[in-house]
Amino acid sequence: MMVHFKKTLILIGFFVFGSASLVACQTKPTLVPQSTPGISVGITSEICPSIVVEVGQQVTWTNQDSREHVVRDSPIKGNSLFDSGILLPGDSFSFDFLHPGNFTYKCSIDGVETGIITVQP
Repeated sequence: MMVHFKKTLILIGFFVFGSASLVACQTKPTLVPQSTPGISVGITSEICPSIVVEVGQQVTWTNQDSREHVVRDSPIKGNSLFDSGILLPGDSFSFDFLHPGNFTYKCSIDGVETGIITVQP
């Protein structure tokens, strides 16, 4: 009986020491930065929403259709500000709006579906 008790104590000691060693070997957790506040919208063949956000907010578009879509701004002049490339059904694209203004954008590859993003200061 005494031998069994000693073996149990030894096993408990190994368990406690082993657990402490594992905890000591872990690296510090990586802090994930807080995500940019914003909104999420869905796009389909019938929906290319016009939305209002504030400077610094992020907009995330999700293709909720059964066909491919894009999210691409339509600048009056100059270079494009954002372009998702082709979004397959279920794909998402996010963009942070850092400057105020009105941004017309396309939701369809053929450019027929359009919406406006109004970014307020």
